[in-house]
Amino acid sequence: MSKKGLIRRELFVAGGASAAAMILASLVGGRANGALAADFGPKKKLVFVPQAAGDWNIPIRAGQRDFCAMVGWDYQFLGNPVYSVENHAEQVNNAIAAKADIIVTELENAGMTPTFKQAISKGIVMVIIDQGVIKEADALGLGIIGEDPLVSGHHNGWQGASFAQKLTGKKEGTILFGNGNPGADLIDKRQQGSETAIQEYNKANGTNYSFVAFPDSSFDDESQSIQKYGAQIDDAGDKLVGVITGGNIVPGVKALQERGFKPGQVSAGSTDLPPQQQQLMDQGWVQWGTDQQQYTMGLYSAVSAFMVLDGYRYPTIRTGEGPLLKADLDRIKKRTAIWQAKAKAYGDVK
Repeated sequence: MSKKGLIRRELFVAGGASAAAMILASLVGGRANGALAADFGPKKKLVFVPQAAGDWNIPIRAGQRDFCAMVGWDYQFLGNPVYSVENHAEQVNNAIAAKADIIVTELENAGMTPTFKQAISKGIVMVIIDQGVIKEADALGLGIIGEDPLVSGHHNGWQGASFAQKLTGKKEGTILFGNGNPGADLIDKRQQGSETAIQEYNKANGTNYSFVAFPDSSFDDESQSIQKYGAQIDDAGDKLVGVITGGNIVPGVKALQERGFKPGQVSAGSTDLPPQQQQLMDQGWVQWGTDQQQYTMGLYSAVSAFMVLDGYRYPTIRTGEGPLLKADLDRIKKRTAIWQAKAKAYGDVK
């Protein structure tokens, strides 16, 4: 089959969302956008509304922009950096007012369901990305594009405990967990999974690590987040053996640095692995991270909308949850460089 002859039905007969994403990704850049877009039907407008705006979702945007550029869709990004259900719902309502055909966003709290219903009632295709309350998604007939947060959290907690024992030699102590969005389904499940894993590690290895969770403001205010980590680190004192999180570990490391800690003195890592965390891993401050394959997540979300517009059901696609160590960095850096170049070309980064 030639690229020129590729149309919707032929694309998805190839094997569902995963196959479609690979085929579509292989075509990006292969032909002039205008000529390629003509093969894919009427122009649509996709609006991405993360629950909280920030650099964390830049690779997601790159994947979405690549697909939209290929099929000739308009693309818009909206978001508020300060998370609350109310702020998130307001931004989705702004997307509705902007006459979106597709809105890609999270359903991280049941409080978002009325906003989803409003959009659906207007004929807008709603795609859940990154995190979704399964019960609410099922009731709406929607799938979820993203990681399994309990699995991701479990890996995170197990790494936190195992590195705590390896690095400190202590069998007792405190592992801190920073929660950037209390009340958000994804982050709360990462917390739950992390705590469960530490309890299981204790039972399996004869250790007695305590788990202390706190809201860390790490997604919206780094200065405040460093202060919050600092207060928890000071409170733990000599009992501190680990600093982990359900998102951004950078403020936690900076708080350790301010207090004269050395790289690898305590366990540190998270359920994410953005560029700055990769640097900290290189330097020995962070021992692990998690690659959710966010570029692919963004691509899948746009492909899913394309499928739904063509009469297919909403898919659920689970992306990466496995822990990555320093030995994985060369591979991850190469992948990061690709989406960073794309994001720069699109103007999402300088």
